[in-house]
Amino acid sequence: MEKLEKLIKQLFPGPSLHYMTYVRLIADKRSFLYSMGWMRSIWENKPLDADGNLVPWMNAPITELLKERLTQDLTLFEFGSGYSTLFFASRAKAVASVESDKEWFDILKPQLPENVTLIFQENDVDGKYCRSIGSTGHQYDVVIVDGRDRVNCVKQGIAALSARGVIVLDDSQRDYYQAAIEFAKSRGFKSITFAGAKVIDAESCSATLFYRAGNCFDI
Repeated sequence: MEKLEKLIKQLFPGPSLHYMTYVRLIADKRSFLYSMGWMRSIWENKPLDADGNLVPWMNAPITELLKERLTQDLTLFEFGSGYSTLFFASRAKAVASVESDKEWFDILKPQLPENVTLIFQENDVDGKYCRSIGSTGHQYDVVIVDGRDRVNCVKQGIAALSARGVIVLDDSQRDYYQAAIEFAKSRGFKSITFAGAKVIDAESCSATLFYRAGNCFDI
């Protein structure tokens, strides 16, 4: 039997690989595609975990960390709103989120709970969008950078952090975000990068967490 399987793989490498992939990842509901919610998210076309709960459209390792470390005594600012806003609202004391797409802003706003402040600000570069965090007049324990103009959002986010604050930069594998990483490190932040697949997406993506001593995530 083993010889036959080996022969089939040699004669039909492409179809054999597709078949084994199907058996191990799609047909087997114990696979990580099910446990991370990837299959369910594809079916329902929105980011969900295996239990059907909304999650940020970020990779699985950073999502699990956020599930574990976000607590009801923390305040959070988010660059780029979405289903993630509902996720953060259920775990943090208060959430402020800035959105540059007016159509999406109008759809999302009625769905948000009372502990969320949704801000509309048109996209620009090194202008009002990245400075929307400062315009709130508050400091934040957690800043999520997952919207527009991310390098400048990291810079402005650092200025609005509480003493125990942390920043998460999503898609940090992209070359044009490296300036944000260098800037944070120059300001005394340490970093941890989490890599893995996002629900719905097939490619591997990174998210980098910036932190200092005494941070709210206890890292």
